[in-house]
Parts: sequence; C-alpha cells; structure tokens
Amino acid sequence: MIRLVHAELLKLLSTRILMWLGLLTLALVALFLSLTAANNAADELARPGHQRDLVAFAAVSAVVALILGIVVSAGEYAHKTIGHTFLVSPVRERVVAAKLVAGTLTGLVLGASATVVSLGLTALWISVRSVPSHLGSREVLLAVPGTLAAAAIAAAIGVGFGALLRRQTGAIVLALIWLLVGEPLVAAAGVQRYAPGHAIAAVADAGRRSGELLRFWPGTLLALAYAAVLAVAGAFAVSRADVS
Repeated sequence: MIRLVHAELLKLLSTRILMWLGLLTLALVALFLSLTAANNAADELARPGHQRDLVAFAAVSAVVALILGIVVSAGEYAHKTIGHTFLVSPVRERVVAAKLVAGTLTGLVLGASATVVSLGLTALWISVRSVPSHLGSREVLLAVPGTLAAAAIAAAIGVGFGALLRRQTGAIVLALIWLLVGEPLVAAAGVQRYAPGHAIAAVADAGRRSGELLRFWPGTLLALAYAAVLAVAGAFAVSRADVS
C-alpha cells in the first residue's frame, strides 16, 4: 500500500497540474486578501475578527483541493493510463485507496501553503497600515487547523467523486455547478448547512459560530461522512468498470 501511495504522489509531482493548481491557490489568496485589506479602513483592520477574516482567505485552497482530488482519481481515465495502473495493481480498491491517501496529503499541502501566504500577507498589511497585530490570538490561530482540515477533506471528497464519475472534465464542471448553483438552491428547503460545500465551510470556520453553518465538529463529521460515502461508492464503481 505504501508503494501505491508513493506511486500516486510521484504521478502528481511528475506533472504540471500540481504546480498550476498550487499557483492558482496562492494567486487567489493574494488577490482576495489584498483587495479586502486595501479597501477597508485602518480601524477595521485593527480588529481581531477582521484579521481572522483575512487569514481565512486561505480556505479557498479547499475548492482547489476538491478539483485536485478529482484530477487524482479521474485524470488517468482522461489520459488513458488507467489500464497500465490496473495491470501493475489488479486490486482496484487498493488503487482507489492509494489515490485517496495521496489526494488527502496533497490537499493538506495546498492548505498549508495557502495558510503561510495568508499569514504573511496579513502581517504585511498590518505593518503597512501600522495597526496592532492579533495574529497570535486564539481567534486567528484557529483558522489555521480549520483551513488545513477543510483542504484535506475536500481533496478526499474530490477523489471519491472523480472515481465515481471517472470523467475528469465532467466531474469538475458538476462539482463547481453544485457549489455555485446547487447549494444556494437548496437554501429554500432549509438544508443548506448540511450540503457538502457548507460542511467543508464549517470545517474551515473553526472557532466561530455562524448561523448559516454547522459547528466545527458536527461539520467535520458530516464532511468526513461525505468523503467516506463517495470513496466507497467510487471504489465500487471502479471495481466494476470496463477498462480497455
């Protein structure tokens, strides 16, 4: 199993997709954070809650990690290399499990890199605007484990979803449509907080109490449940799919 995980990580590192998604994550964090910090008054930037909001822009890594997870599991079908993978490891469930571990670890790395950038840029804006720093406060620091967990779980969900559909482009498009259109629509039914995207948001929102989101631990358990169900369904679909 360790060799399979190592092979999946090597596949990611030997292609440019990880680099481009990583750069996309850092660019989005820098853009959103800087626009927000530049357009707000200094007294607002001095508040611990606002500094937490700036650091929390690192949570955009969860969306990118979801896409990365889909690429990890469905990318080989798009590039017609999945047959070679199954020849080396005929037990397909083990391949899916290895992709799940590799995707989760890579999602964690994306979250960590985004967090480092968001903390650094927030510290820079605090220094430029000459306001007191609260980056060492509990409220701000709780955003760090929330972001890391959200990115890792989102990647795991992406792996399961990609394995279930086995169509890279279609899975990415459906995932984004669901996040942008589907979840706002279910708000009318009053179940929006239980949707996958909102469960991930609850994980990233660690330490806060938002009326639109679940608390951290219920949200984490629900997000993990989504990841587990999709992983099992994806493994079942892959094990019965015809591969030429």
